[in-house]
Amino acid sequence: MTVSKIFLLLSFFACTCKGSNVLVFFPVPSRSHSSLGNSIVNILLDAGHQVTCVTPFPLKTNHTRLTYTDISSVVQEATDSARINVAELSKPKGSHWVLPMGYNFASQALRHPAVQTLLKDTSKTFDVIIAEWLYSGLLAPLAAVYGCPLIWYASSDVSWQSLRMVHEASSPAYSVDAQSLRVPALPFTIGDKAHQLILQVYLSAWIYYFTNYVELPAYREIYADPLQLRGKTLPEYESLVYNASFLLINSHPPLGQNIPLPRNAKYIGGHHIGLTRKPLPKDMKKLLDDSKKGVIYFSLGSILQGRDLPEHMKRELIEFFGQLEQTVLWKLEEQLAGLPQNVHILDWAPQDSILEHPNTVLFISHGGLMSVTEATHHGVPIIGIPMFGDQFVCVELVTHRGCGIRVDFNNELPSKIREAVNEILGNQSYSINAKHASTMFRRRLVSPQKELLHWVELVADTRGAAFLRSPAVDISTMQRLNLDILLVIVLLVWFLSKVIKVIRAHLGDLSATKNSVKKNE
Repeated sequence: MTVSKIFLLLSFFACTCKGSNVLVFFPVPSRSHSSLGNSIVNILLDAGHQVTCVTPFPLKTNHTRLTYTDISSVVQEATDSARINVAELSKPKGSHWVLPMGYNFASQALRHPAVQTLLKDTSKTFDVIIAEWLYSGLLAPLAAVYGCPLIWYASSDVSWQSLRMVHEASSPAYSVDAQSLRVPALPFTIGDKAHQLILQVYLSAWIYYFTNYVELPAYREIYADPLQLRGKTLPEYESLVYNASFLLINSHPPLGQNIPLPRNAKYIGGHHIGLTRKPLPKDMKKLLDDSKKGVIYFSLGSILQGRDLPEHMKRELIEFFGQLEQTVLWKLEEQLAGLPQNVHILDWAPQDSILEHPNTVLFISHGGLMSVTEATHHGVPIIGIPMFGDQFVCVELVTHRGCGIRVDFNNELPSKIREAVNEILGNQSYSINAKHASTMFRRRLVSPQKELLHWVELVADTRGAAFLRSPAVDISTMQRLNLDILLVIVLLVWFLSKVIKVIRAHLGDLSATKNSVKKNE
């Protein structure tokens, strides 16, 4: 091998081994969302990349290639405004309620002094940005500031709203809005399709309003100075919102609606589930190992906590749990007196490790996507108690696949949980279906961690992976629905009808003239 060839080979390896500089921007003040962001950060760090992470929940670390931009001061304000009122859970809000929430989270983060310092630091450069999408496009102009590609990350299952960021809205003929309370069985009836179509049109109007009258002024206020410092002018806002290179979706077909995707959108659900996980604490491991009749794990997540339940509900549930032969682990965030021997209250619980344990036979959950993902990964059936947001859709899909039962939150909750627990423990089909879903979820060409890393590196190395870009984002709604062709056809028919009318009138005049001539003769 010649010296020149060796030099070229070494140069190639040097280029391919060079880590990218990545900005990971996760503004949502929720620990579950933050866990997803931390998973992405760790995947990138393990691959040798340099990472700057904007988060309300920075971890203590001395990693030389990780820099945190701490926005933790937004957490208390957001928590106070987002606190769930149990009495209001029976009064679901319209689907548009998430739009101001997503805007507020993004706006609060971008206006934070630490983020403003980052934006105005002209020495900072990035090769790619991974920004969490939550019903707002306000993070999209980050790509214009740093002159690099943007990857949207959807923490929920793909929906028509997230898909339209890189492609076009999915059809209401087979997909429901992510905030729907029910998921009809396929194929949808005409009524189901009409309902979803009307909902898309209605929410599209809300999205147009928020984009042009709420987010646009904020965009000008937040990004004018950072762009000006770099010698750039403000581009058209909407062109930035729909100019992302890629969409990463925290879901997978055995979990979600299985909506068809374009080439620049990929499922990477389960990336936060470690290939190896920390062992259970010794006392908890012994408890689970000794629970030969099985373990039931009960957790309502981090936003609506178990302690928020009415006292009579907690007492009725404890009374029922005490009658079971299974061990019950309840993440309740408070200690209760007079507990049965088989009921154990936990302030903190290593959920993934508990679900992994072979003695865990049932998971009673709020139905958040992360919880459903972990239960599906480990093949544990679910009793879902959806509270808000996409939890209703998540739980509905679990029940459609025979992997669990939905229980609505109301005054009959304890009795309904009793019925659901007895049904699942007495019917092996739920466990069998859950194990089958686990097999489908795990059978992939590569792990979700490797897939996520592959697409991020591809976008960074190719400056946006333009060859994967969907052509749907570059055409108008009229063109996409072929309304322009329909308009041409309508105009053509109208023109031909006028021509025919003129010809008929002309022929009528000729006939009348001939008849008049004959009479005169």
